[in-house]
Amino acid sequence: MIITRDMFYPQRITPRDNRFFAAQHPWVSLVTCDLEPLAHQGIPMVLPADADALPVALITPSEEDPPFGAHTPRLWQYYPFTLTAHVVGLDANDSGKLGTVLQGDPCAPHWHDHIGYRLFDDDGQASQFLQKTLTGLRAVQQEVMKTQQLVWQLHQWRVLTPCHVQHEGQWLTIYRIDLTALEAHIGNSEDPQAAKLLMMATTLEQSQKDLNCKVQMSVAAEYGHSITSA
Repeated sequence: MIITRDMFYPQRITPRDNRFFAAQHPWVSLVTCDLEPLAHQGIPMVLPADADALPVALITPSEEDPPFGAHTPRLWQYYPFTLTAHVVGLDANDSGKLGTVLQGDPCAPHWHDHIGYRLFDDDGQASQFLQKTLTGLRAVQQEVMKTQQLVWQLHQWRVLTPCHVQHEGQWLTIYRIDLTALEAHIGNSEDPQAAKLLMMATTLEQSQKDLNCKVQMSVAAEYGHSITSA
């Protein structure tokens, strides 16, 4: 649901430990700053076979202790809020004009009528809590874009091999990263992006050491299943 002043003026929000909500999903989308903290928790992380996909952590859904340690995955840090593209008007050609709107999960238990932080103040302006949330969500958007740029570079250098892994009863199509080929492309580059790319690739590959990956195309034909971001 889109958050507007008219509809949400009296609404309040109570922050929760969003790790528990993320842990109820079989896979959780990640950005680069998530990788090292989750690697320390022994969580397998993979790259879905989609050019626009973010890395994901493979989770055994649980309502008990979340598997993330003290870390909250960045895309879940501001739950139940997200920033999404939405038609906000018409351009000069009467075509839909896209803008960014704030949305909230109506099913989240964070919502309250009388306790918690207000979204709008008495003058109908965004509260300090809402302003902080919007600033945080914009920062997450930038992290998503930077992570996607690293993934796109892996595709351009053709260092990815499709394979299939079983998780929660489903065969998922993912990419394995050829670290030797990647290191050859990077060479002795002093570009900070090259270091980030190698760190991301190495962390993902090392987290998969206990996964049973299959590369036979027959497996893809019979069991192939895409990962939907969570």
